[in-house]
Amino acid sequence: MRKDKGFTLLETMVVIAIVGIVSAVAIPNYMSWVSDNRMKAAVRDLKSNMNMAKLRAIRENATVAVVFRIATNSYEIFVDNGAGGGIASNGIRDGGEALLQSATLPAGVTMREVVFNAATRCSFNGSGLPTDPGHVYMENTKHNFRGISLSMVGTVRIQTSTTLGGPWENVDQ
Repeated sequence: MRKDKGFTLLETMVVIAIVGIVSAVAIPNYMSWVSDNRMKAAVRDLKSNMNMAKLRAIRENATVAVVFRIATNSYEIFVDNGAGGGIASNGIRDGGEALLQSATLPAGVTMREVVFNAATRCSFNGSGLPTDPGHVYMENTKHNFRGISLSMVGTVRIQTSTTLGGPWENVDQ
């Protein structure tokens, strides 16, 4: 009796064929999952950062601004207190105003609509109340939409919709 070790060419080819079939089915589902999770993470991060801005405004007893840049899919949060020769509460980071957070959305996630009373920015006063309620809506490569809404009393909520025009429903309470 021979004790050959290893696989035959036929066994190896069958395994490769099975792996190929499983990959052909799994990869599109995986890519879809990645796209949705990138957007969910981007929206959760924005919500967290906006709540941090609100708390920092209370702590500093100063205006904290969140400025959105649609062209670069990014935003920055800074204390808009006029430090270092800047102009307080102008919505522009100038002088020595402290940068608190700078973020760029992940690949495949795009800012579609940013609407606040002061155009593409919002801010929180020293009491933690927003001076500019509004919303930020994002879209992923699958054309799913999620966003953040900021109410007049400073509540930050995640919303979702199947179209940019709505209807929008709250995902979190």
